[in-house]
Amino acid sequence: MTGAHLLLLRRLVAPQLIAWRNTAVTVSAATAATHVTASANPVALRMALMLQLGRIRMPRPQADSVAGVAQANHRRSVSTSAHAPGRPPASGQAATGDLAPASAATLHDPAAVSVPASASLTVHAEDSIPRYPDASVPGALRAVDYLGTALFAMTGTLAAAARGMDIFGATMVGTVTAVGGGTIRDILLGRGRRAFWMEEIEYLWIAVVTGVGTFLAWPHLEQHLGVKETDAWIDWGDAIGVGAFCVIGAMNGIRAGVPCVAAVVCGMFTATFGGVVRDVLMERPVRILHSYTNIYATTALSGATVYMLVRAAGAPVSVRIVLGAGTAVALRWAAAAYDLRLPTYQGASAAAAAAAKGDNASDGIRPPLADVVSGILAVLGLEEDDPVIQKPATKKR
Repeated sequence: MTGAHLLLLRRLVAPQLIAWRNTAVTVSAATAATHVTASANPVALRMALMLQLGRIRMPRPQADSVAGVAQANHRRSVSTSAHAPGRPPASGQAATGDLAPASAATLHDPAAVSVPASASLTVHAEDSIPRYPDASVPGALRAVDYLGTALFAMTGTLAAAARGMDIFGATMVGTVTAVGGGTIRDILLGRGRRAFWMEEIEYLWIAVVTGVGTFLAWPHLEQHLGVKETDAWIDWGDAIGVGAFCVIGAMNGIRAGVPCVAAVVCGMFTATFGGVVRDVLMERPVRILHSYTNIYATTALSGATVYMLVRAAGAPVSVRIVLGAGTAVALRWAAAAYDLRLPTYQGASAAAAAAAKGDNASDGIRPPLADVVSGILAVLGLEEDDPVIQKPATKKR
């Protein structure tokens, strides 16, 4: 390259370097309103410069891989909490890899590199909570999330210890109870997502420390202070944990871009599937699948559903959180207070199997679905009357 070429290159590049120093390098989707920004990122600036000069060529990525990279970058700046939405960037700053609207992102902009429209990813920043608790409603939800994690770990540890497990086994079951629901949710959402507690390690520490502490201290607390597993404060803590988990799970589903119904299911998974794994490990009937005790998964589904409905109505995120979590907490309290249960299958063999698990048809308050169905069939004329048994006529001699 001659001196004249170098001089020409310097005149072309120097003004752009000055302009790009405070400019975000934006990867924009042609049909999306969101863009991946890398503000003040030296590596991204150098890459953009080399692209502009034609020194390197950007390969055409597949849509799935681009979306996966975008989600991975998003999780670095907006953490996926436990149950957990994530960590927004600090006020006034743009985190590297965060997804935010760009001011001027076109193919003709030297700082923009376009990607296929199929690789676009919409991020709902409002459906998230702060990385750590603060004075806001979303920050309070994070604090309740910590509390629910500890309480789930405590109850799971006590249940495992009562089954004769040692300190490692009981702590393991308690930890799975606390973080298992969010882990299964993250696995199902896919696209390279890691379990939330691998990035927010405090959840793992909360569960493990609570499990070990419960295993060692609970017998002394029970003996000297009279605490019991049936105390009301445990029921209230469990209800509050279900409310927080179902809302946070729905938030994760929304940010992952799944349909509304799937986001509701994410909320239910987050709140209940830790208990599912716990019951499987302890070889006992899964609580949310049987009615030997009051309703549980139904309350989480209700809370997540209310959150999605209020969100569709355009309510602020604080209102969504309060109404969604409040619905789940209220239903859990009512279920515990009035022994609300779901109906079981009508049949002699089914009733016997349910009774063997401690579920008698006469226990608890159940919606009379069988009576409602019978009434509808009777109105439609489809309900068969009891057959009239006629005696055979005898011939007179």
